[in-house]
Amino acid sequence: MIKLDDIRRHAAGGVTRDALVDGQVRLTWGQFAETVERTAAGLSGHLPAGDGPVRAVFLAGNSWQLAVAMSACATLGVSCTGLDPDSGSDDLGQVLTWLEPAVVFVTSDHRATLDQLVWPSGPQALHVLLDGVSAPGAQAAPTAHQPLNFDRLTSAEPLRTLPAPRPYESFAVASRSDGPSRIAVRRTPTEGRHLVDLVDEFGLNRDDVHLASAPPAQSTALALTRTMLGVGATVVLADGVGAQALSALLVDERVTSGVITPSTLHALLALPESADPSPRTRHLRFLLTPGAHLGRWTVNTAWERLGPVLHTALGSAETGLSAVMGPEELLVSPPRSGHATLGTAVAVLGEDGLALEQGATGRLAFAGHQVMDGYLDGETNTATLDIGAGAGAQRFLVTDEAGYVDETGRLVVTGRVTEVPVVVRDSAVDTELFRLESDLLNLPCLRDTAVMRVSSAVLGDAIVVPFIAVAVGREATGYQALSAACARRVPSLPAHVIAVDTIPYSPTGRIRTGDLLDAVLPIITLNLQLEQSMQQEMSA
Repeated sequence: MIKLDDIRRHAAGGVTRDALVDGQVRLTWGQFAETVERTAAGLSGHLPAGDGPVRAVFLAGNSWQLAVAMSACATLGVSCTGLDPDSGSDDLGQVLTWLEPAVVFVTSDHRATLDQLVWPSGPQALHVLLDGVSAPGAQAAPTAHQPLNFDRLTSAEPLRTLPAPRPYESFAVASRSDGPSRIAVRRTPTEGRHLVDLVDEFGLNRDDVHLASAPPAQSTALALTRTMLGVGATVVLADGVGAQALSALLVDERVTSGVITPSTLHALLALPESADPSPRTRHLRFLLTPGAHLGRWTVNTAWERLGPVLHTALGSAETGLSAVMGPEELLVSPPRSGHATLGTAVAVLGEDGLALEQGATGRLAFAGHQVMDGYLDGETNTATLDIGAGAGAQRFLVTDEAGYVDETGRLVVTGRVTEVPVVVRDSAVDTELFRLESDLLNLPCLRDTAVMRVSSAVLGDAIVVPFIAVAVGREATGYQALSAACARRVPSLPAHVIAVDTIPYSPTGRIRTGDLLDAVLPIITLNLQLEQSMQQEMSA
C-alpha cells in the first residue's frame, strides 16, 4: 500500500475528500493520514529490534482496517504479503514457515484457520485482529492465545519521527494447481514505475472512483488498489459483496474503474433484467478481470449490460500484470490473449532456448520491472536474451506456458509446457484438452466451464467437464453442446459433462480444480452406479 508521506500529500490537496469507502465507513484523506500515523506508531512498538527486514502477512479480505495496516507497514518498511485462506492448512503452514512473519493480520472469519497453523516463529509473532474492538479497561498487551485488537494500534500516540527505512523486499504467493505454493521475491522497489505504467495504460487519475471487488491477496487487484490510492483517487472496498449490493455500489458510488473476479462478474451479469445497472452506470469506463477462463457469454453480456468497459488480464505472481485485452478486441479475439502491458517484453522460445520468429509457437518468457527476482526457496528458470527493439540483452523469466505472438503483437496462450515424459503423460492429449477448454469458452450457451483430466478406479482415464448454463432450464442445451465438442476434440477419452451452480476460483483467477473435483466426482459416480443398475434391471 502507499506510505504516510503520500497520504499526507493527498490530504493536503483535499482533506475532506474520500480515500476509502467500506460499507458505512467513509475514511477521508485526512482521517486516513491520522489513522495510518497512529497505527504505524502502535505497530512499531511490537516490531523486532534492529534494522533488518521484518515481514508481515494477512489472512483477510478487503477492509479499511487492512488498508490502514498495509499503509502502516509500508511506512515502517515492513513487507506485507497476502495469504489465500482457502489454500489449505498444509500450504499455509509451509508459506508461513518460509516467510517467518513477525506480524500476522487476521479477521474473525479466519482466526480459527490461523489458530490451527504451526510455524517456527509462530509463538513469537504478533497477531492483530483487524475487526477486533477492545472492551473499556481491557489489557492492551496480547497473550499467546489472545491477539491484539486493531483499535489498540490506532489509539497510539503518533510518532514524532519515523524509524529508518528497513531493507526493501516484496513477496507474492504463487499458487499452483499441481503442487504447493511458492513465494515470488522482488528485492528492488518497482511500485513507482508500475504506478506510472498503469496510469499511462488506463488513464487513471485522482477523480476516479475505484471498485476493489477482488481479494487483496490477488496481486493484480492489490496493484490497482495501490495505484488508485497513489494518484489520490477514492477506493471502494467490496470484496465478498453480493451481486445485488455490487450493482447498487456501481451506481451509488459512481464507480469509474474496478477489478472484479470472474465468479463475481458472472453473478453480476446474471442479475435479472429489472436489476440491470447499465442505464445508470455511465461513469464506469474500465473494469478488469483475470482472463484465463473468461467465456464468450461473459464478454458479450458485459458489453450489452455495462457497455465497452471490460478488460481481461493475463499475469501471475511471478510476472505481474503481463497482458491486457480491451473491450473492442475481446469481441473477436480468442480466449487467453492480450497485448503486453507497458514495460513488459515477451519472447517465445524454441526447444533450444532461443527466441523464435513472430507467429511461431513455443515456451513463453517475460521481462520487465514487474518480473520477480526468484523464488524464496531457490532460483527460477531465467534466460538472457536480446529480442531487438533497442532494449539490448534482458533477463527473461521462462514460464511453463506455451503460446505465440501474432502479426498485431497480440499474445495468445495455447497451452502448458510439461517436463513429464510422454510415456507417463500424453502431452498431445493435454494440448487438445487446453484447446477444448478454449473452444468451450467460446460457446455462447455457457456462462463458465472447466476441463479436468482424471484417473480413478471408477472413471478410469477420463475428462470431467463441469459447466454453468447460460440460464436456469438451459442445462440440456449446454450438455449437448459440450458433449459434442468433447467427442470431436478428444475422442480418445470418455467425457463426463455435469451442470454445476458455481465454479470456484483462487484469488489469482485460477480454477480450484481440487475443490471442483471434490464436489462433482461423487455425483458423477452416483450417476454411473444408477445407470448400471438400470441397465442390469433392463437386461434381467
